[in-house]
Amino acid sequence: MAKIRRALELTRVARRTHLLRILREVGVVGDKPATRDQARRFRAGLEELGTTYVKLGQLLSSRPDLLPDVYIDELNELTDNVAPLPFGPLREVIARELGLEHFTSIDETPLATASIAQIHSALLTTGREVVVKVRRPGIVEEVQLDLELLRKTAAIAENHSSTARLLQLNALTDELEQHLLGELDFREEAHNAELIAGVIEEYRDDLFVPAVIHPFVTEEVMVLEKINGTRVEDGHALAPERAGELARTFFRSYIRQVTVKGVYHADPHRGNVLITEDGRLALLDFGLIGRLDDDTRTSLALLLLGIAHNRADDVADLILSLSLTTMASDEAGFVQDLRRTLPRYHWRPLSGIRTGEGLAALQRLCLQHGIALPTSFALVGKTLSQAESIARSLDPTLDPVDLLRTEGWTVMAQEAQSRLEPNQLLAFGFTQLQPLLRMPRRVAQLVQKAETGSLRIGIVPTQLGELEQLIRSATNRVGAAMIISALLVASALMARVNHTFSVVGFLIAAAMGLYMLWRIVRTPGGL
Repeated sequence: MAKIRRALELTRVARRTHLLRILREVGVVGDKPATRDQARRFRAGLEELGTTYVKLGQLLSSRPDLLPDVYIDELNELTDNVAPLPFGPLREVIARELGLEHFTSIDETPLATASIAQIHSALLTTGREVVVKVRRPGIVEEVQLDLELLRKTAAIAENHSSTARLLQLNALTDELEQHLLGELDFREEAHNAELIAGVIEEYRDDLFVPAVIHPFVTEEVMVLEKINGTRVEDGHALAPERAGELARTFFRSYIRQVTVKGVYHADPHRGNVLITEDGRLALLDFGLIGRLDDDTRTSLALLLLGIAHNRADDVADLILSLSLTTMASDEAGFVQDLRRTLPRYHWRPLSGIRTGEGLAALQRLCLQHGIALPTSFALVGKTLSQAESIARSLDPTLDPVDLLRTEGWTVMAQEAQSRLEPNQLLAFGFTQLQPLLRMPRRVAQLVQKAETGSLRIGIVPTQLGELEQLIRSATNRVGAAMIISALLVASALMARVNHTFSVVGFLIAAAMGLYMLWRIVRTPGGL
């Protein structure tokens, strides 16, 4: 019953926000020009549907390959603010999870409200000022229901659409689920906060993460050090020299998180970064963390270096090595378009340089040429774009391409040093040696099978989709023609017995014939 009610609610919101027109504008079921008005409707609909769909919108805002620019701009304005809950139910959660005896006082007026949690100021019995983050009751069941509906929708779409498979809708849903489940469990968020604190430890004079107060961490409640500060805005009160230093350190730290550590704070929007009273930057909210395997991390480091140095062929090779390609992928066309596009982001005034735009353009190029980038690339692109936006608010003269160029060589030096460590060399040598040691046995097995005549070679045909469609279309048309002919003959024979049946048969045959002619004229090759 809950599924039916939720599905009806989704249908109601989709009808009111003109979802079909939105789908045409974003290229799912047609091709109409994207409009700001429909983008606003889409954002408002997601906000109305609640937590899961707000998070989906935030994830989609990292996918310029899926949505037009006006939709990306609107989704970047998504707000997760909701009406505050009365403090009574939250007090019960705190009492059950932690015990109220640990607090001298808890302010019942929330500092911040969101669809997943509320944050309240509090004072521990030790005299330390803290904030208490409390998960909203019932939110887990709501999110699980929404995720189940989204998974089924994505599975149906990928089963029936090659475009959906190229867009990797199942992978997008899986990524949304991972992010949401991580945000719903505050133990995971506390671990993430401490992980990022260690990653940016070398920048502690400029950046820091509020301390997690142990043992006051459970799945539903988390206690953190209270930070007094202001959001990063264009009209900040920092001295220009200090602001420039913070901007470079901030952007540099995110490059290092992505390319050196392989783990990064993936949601550095303006509400999650504060300028503190001592002139540092505090990073907040670690429900969304990006993680990269070593090979992807290294490839992304080389990719950013290639972009910074305007090397189109190197960038193309790295993107293709990261991506999923098929026989239908136009790799040569992709390389040619990349050679034309990449220079646009070089030799421009500082105010015109945007690394986020460059990464978004790469994502769109890949989709246009049938190349499926990993979903991790989209999240990295959005993270760096957000980090650059905040850094530019601190220092409008920041040159992100120059920072990428400088940091790229530092990253490569650190990577080489890491690879030359004894443990790394030993592990690499062992993994490379094992296949070589197994090679003689495999060759012997092949020779033995060839001698005994049991060697089998399988050939999988590809690119038969058009031929299969042609054969199916021809078969359908022949079958329809036979049915129409049989109806005409039967109707003619029935004329002597019953004129009514005969006329009905002729009318059905005429209708089928006209429909068949209409389909042939409208869509040659289909039926």
